[in-house]
Amino acid sequence: MRHPSSVLAAVIVLLAVARPAAAWTGPQASFDNKNGRQVLKLCDQGGSCTLSTPFFLALVSSEAAATFLYEARLQLAYLSASANGVTPVLQVHLASTDDATIAALVSTLNQLSPRPYLYVRYYMDATGTFETMQNLNLQGVTRADTGGGLSKYSLSEPWLEYQEAQITRVLNAIDAGYPGKLMGVNVGYENGGEWFFRPYGYDLTQAQPMVGEGVLNNQCVDPAGNVTPCTTFPWVNDLGTTGGPIGRQQFYVSDYSATATAGFCSWSALPSSLLAGCRAANLVERNNAAPGQSGAALGLARGVFLDPADLGSLRAAYYNRYAAVQNVNAITRVLAKAKQISGNRILTSAFYGYLNDGLNVAMANSGQTALSQLLASSSIDIVAAPYSYAFSRALGNPFTSQGISDSPRVGNKMYFDEDDTRTHLAPPGVQQVTTLWDSIRILRRNLLTAGLHDRGSWFLDLGQTGWFGRPDMDSDSQQLWANLTSAFSAVNKLQLNAPNGFKAQVAVFTDDLSPSYVAGLSPAGENSYGFSNDTALILTDALARLGTPVKHYLLSDLLQPNLDLSAIKLAVLNNAWNVPTNLRQAIDAKLRTPGRTLLFVYAAGYLNQDAAASPTGISALTGITVALGTGMPVLGESFNVNGQNIAGGPGYPLTPWFKITDAAATSLGTYTTAGGTSLARKTIAGPNGTYTSIFAAAPALPLPVLRKLSEDAGVFHFTAMGDIVEAAGNMMLVHAATTGFKTISFPQSMSRIFETALYPSDTLMCNNCAALAQLPFNAGDTRAFRWTSAPTGNFELISGTTLQGWAVDFDVPDSSIAINTYIGGPFGLGGTFQAGFAASGARPDVAAAFGISPNHGFSFQLPSCPSGQPIYAYALDPETGGDGSAFIGVHTCP
Repeated sequence: MRHPSSVLAAVIVLLAVARPAAAWTGPQASFDNKNGRQVLKLCDQGGSCTLSTPFFLALVSSEAAATFLYEARLQLAYLSASANGVTPVLQVHLASTDDATIAALVSTLNQLSPRPYLYVRYYMDATGTFETMQNLNLQGVTRADTGGGLSKYSLSEPWLEYQEAQITRVLNAIDAGYPGKLMGVNVGYENGGEWFFRPYGYDLTQAQPMVGEGVLNNQCVDPAGNVTPCTTFPWVNDLGTTGGPIGRQQFYVSDYSATATAGFCSWSALPSSLLAGCRAANLVERNNAAPGQSGAALGLARGVFLDPADLGSLRAAYYNRYAAVQNVNAITRVLAKAKQISGNRILTSAFYGYLNDGLNVAMANSGQTALSQLLASSSIDIVAAPYSYAFSRALGNPFTSQGISDSPRVGNKMYFDEDDTRTHLAPPGVQQVTTLWDSIRILRRNLLTAGLHDRGSWFLDLGQTGWFGRPDMDSDSQQLWANLTSAFSAVNKLQLNAPNGFKAQVAVFTDDLSPSYVAGLSPAGENSYGFSNDTALILTDALARLGTPVKHYLLSDLLQPNLDLSAIKLAVLNNAWNVPTNLRQAIDAKLRTPGRTLLFVYAAGYLNQDAAASPTGISALTGITVALGTGMPVLGESFNVNGQNIAGGPGYPLTPWFKITDAAATSLGTYTTAGGTSLARKTIAGPNGTYTSIFAAAPALPLPVLRKLSEDAGVFHFTAMGDIVEAAGNMMLVHAATTGFKTISFPQSMSRIFETALYPSDTLMCNNCAALAQLPFNAGDTRAFRWTSAPTGNFELISGTTLQGWAVDFDVPDSSIAINTYIGGPFGLGGTFQAGFAASGARPDVAAAFGISPNHGFSFQLPSCPSGQPIYAYALDPETGGDGSAFIGVHTCP
């Protein structure tokens, strides 16, 4: 029998010979600036370019043709660039990558008129086994894979070569059959699943990791002795419930193959201490957070962190890191092939970076912890992830992403939310909302939130039954899209560069290195799920209810020169457990600035690269002295907020745990059982002024405490806490968690405030106001508001008798506006009208800076300009009942 890799090599050669790549016909797809927003730019070969709000309708190739075409035609009917800034793009997931599936797909797509752009998605799975995969039990005994239906492919060279051949064949076939329209590709299902997590659970009855679903001996026993089938999903424990006891972990069986070991031991990032006698970390090491503890005790609570002081724990941490690096290398390599195939014209994307939600205790070895490396690659343009399954599928909750959604923008990449909301059009029992109006409300929330965060979105009909349009429910389907077009129109009116634009004042900085140093199996004992959620998902949800918008960045974004933190007043470091020297320096330089508040959550700085874990590292990072607690008390807490006692804290034990001992810090919270200070604030003098450091020694700060900390930091809040607020530029939204009358405050008096995203048009709410009082809301309502501004510009100079400058009204950014000049003094204060003219000349520099049309410059020659006389220039508001004229400068005649 021939070795599979030799067979594969022959297949690759045959593919290369049989299917030579024709000239690529698809558009040049890239990103551009529109009114400060990041949008898609699609340039047809030999044709024009179109800017589009980044939105796709996502279908599956195996969906019934009638439903597929109906949903696609709904999108075509209701979205057009001229009406609401959206060019129809259809994402299609290939149920199979065989030639017959591709031929059927292009035949269906070619029935559409006009033909939408195509963004193809498929999973990197295949037939054939390239190497034997094994798993290890906790005693290190190997067990052969019994073929349980999960992926059997490691990230070996033959596997990668096969995927490169696959993507070449698939993309060329689609481009040939659906010419001129293929603009993007998304890949998934690398080795273990769509999200690249480890697919193997732990079988209690066999005392070893499971091989896969449906295999022999795949049974688990709950504490009552009931035998139940084990599952392999990381969000389900051995009781079959989410978040209960006996958390489990998953490991690739290929993690322990000879190929994986060789790759790990040749990895250039390994420290010298791991090179002698190098081997892969075993399961005991990856699960054991207590140095020197034996495997027999692995069912007990062992502590959260892999302490580099123990060589086995250090090996495990680096093995976790290596798995993530290998995942990213595989993703970028396959997508680099897509770039090559298309002549660098196609956009590429992958699911990655689920640091906020979804993976729970699987985070440590999920392969998701190299997001910063992925974002540094030129082979990837878009990072995608679903929204929070735990909260966001219900009305009254925030629309939050499972990934770090604002980080890609720092690197000029885009973040996409996958929105698979089960609308009322989904089958009964699957629906998450059950009425047309609730479907409209939740999708409006989702679209507007994505727009205000400057990210993209796609609707995924995951069930292939018409979740976003059903032929047998035509009236509801038409009403759904008709109402959603107003949300697209509102996003198209978003002006991030508006003169009175708002920028978020709260930012979370999440680390993607630290999770690799967390133990695999039950890091918090029976409370693993609670701990992992408290430091990510639940904190994210609570911060979304502050009454002000929140940005989400990677901690490593502090190393990027273009990260704009000028508006940030409260910086939250939620998992900065292992902070290397370069990031400590970046925190010093970028975050410890006068007047800013830094909130460090649990064990921040406990590790510093590969140094032994120590509470002195926490004190060094936070500036607040802490001590290591003893024993394992339940960490309940008591806080005083404006004279009211607030109970909080995780409510379970953690190892390690800390208490604050700094006499110069002000206590804000105490442990109710453990005793001592658990939350404290300290004012610290920096080189250029004082800043505030706050250390939360335990996770799970209650919302009232977070709101008080943000108020004390000087953060502006649009609403009372509890409801969800998103705001950026000239627009904000409120998504109501409760029914009632609510008052919305604005950062300053606005000349006009409109309620936007309404069907069929916006409504003027007030003139010259700073608040909207007692507005009625039902729980689950989303109401969005935009404010206008007077024109702006710059009268730059007088050269002889020629006046030069530019002016624009951001309320109508594509229109040229008029300029009036006065000589001898300002308008109304002794100035005499001199000349009026249009600011309609080309100013490409202004267009590039603001993402607007270039027709906003002026170069006007006066009949005369008496020496020494001042010339005052004013930009006129072109709108009836607008915001008034604006002074744009004065210069003296030479």
